[in-house]
Amino acid sequence: MQKVLRRTALAKAQVARRYAREAQIRIKRKQIEQRQYEASLRAHRGYMETIRAELEDDIKRGPLAAIRGVNAKDRIARDLPDAESLRLPEVVEKRAFFNIVAGDRVVLLAGKDRNKVGVVRDVDHKTDSVKVRGLNVYPIRTPAYFEGLEGGENPGIDQEISIPYVDVRLVHPVPDPKTGALRDAIVKKVRVENVRKDAWGKKTWQRYIAFTNTVIPWPPKTEPEYADEACDTRRMDVEERTYLPTLLKPPFPGPVIDELRGKYSKFRDRHDREYIEQKMKEDEDLKARMKAKVITPLMEINRKIRQEKIERGKRQKLTPEILEQIGRAMAQSGSPFLKARTKRSRILDEISKQEGPKSLGMRMPPPLPSSATEAPPPPVMETPPS
Repeated sequence: MQKVLRRTALAKAQVARRYAREAQIRIKRKQIEQRQYEASLRAHRGYMETIRAELEDDIKRGPLAAIRGVNAKDRIARDLPDAESLRLPEVVEKRAFFNIVAGDRVVLLAGKDRNKVGVVRDVDHKTDSVKVRGLNVYPIRTPAYFEGLEGGENPGIDQEISIPYVDVRLVHPVPDPKTGALRDAIVKKVRVENVRKDAWGKKTWQRYIAFTNTVIPWPPKTEPEYADEACDTRRMDVEERTYLPTLLKPPFPGPVIDELRGKYSKFRDRHDREYIEQKMKEDEDLKARMKAKVITPLMEINRKIRQEKIERGKRQKLTPEILEQIGRAMAQSGSPFLKARTKRSRILDEISKQEGPKSLGMRMPPPLPSSATEAPPPPVMETPPS
């Protein structure tokens, strides 16, 4: 028993050490990704400062300014980072309660737009970050498939960069204790109450300002507004009937039928003429190869034996009289309703009396004597001499 307990304790300790090592590896990976993101962001900020200094220097110099590019946008787009390099790394463990949703008002605690208040445009639970409308905007390199749009080159575009969740705070109006007027206040900590789960496992809860009973309501969900653009298809064009089926051509083109059902599928009821001719040629080639095949004497003998068996089976047919006799015999001998099983000799006698041996076209065996069907008497044991 002591050995079993010791083995169990050692196994638990080994598993705990393995989990601890994996946790350390995940933490180190997350720290490395965070440092890489911060270094990329610092390099981007330094690059933007350099570009801004160059623009100021060009304004001061006027006509004597150095030629660094065609225009300011082309100069900025020389080494702009793409959106993938400025994306935050994914978190190892997701936050249990994400108390910021799209539509909330938040204040930024870090970055170039520090202490500015904005409305959350989007949240990302995988990277534990949010995007604020109009804040933390950086120019990024435009993808190659965007270049040439809007009537010219478009090397760079301004886009909101994700902000870590810990760098933003909720802003909620609370009454002033002195005047009673509402004023915006930064919510340092949020309390979660009334946590519930529905049948699909989705959690819902209520937000409160910590150490108070002030409820922070969730922002109302608004339907997105869609504006008509020049590239949108008009409704009259969508509802216009452009296809009219006729009896002069099939409703489905040939390529569509090939996509719905395989071109060479065995379930097709019609095939192309070329395909049918190819199959017929393959059958003829197979017959020619079978004729040209070398046949050994043993193969000829086996083929002859198989043919004889087939012919013998064709000649042997069961007549209605034979089938009737077989059915009568099966009914008399195998019926489960008979109390006692009829002896074989009596069945043969009854058949010979009704039909006769010549009616079946076969020779019936003579009836067995009654002495042969009856059980022999038990042997008499002689008394040994005294």
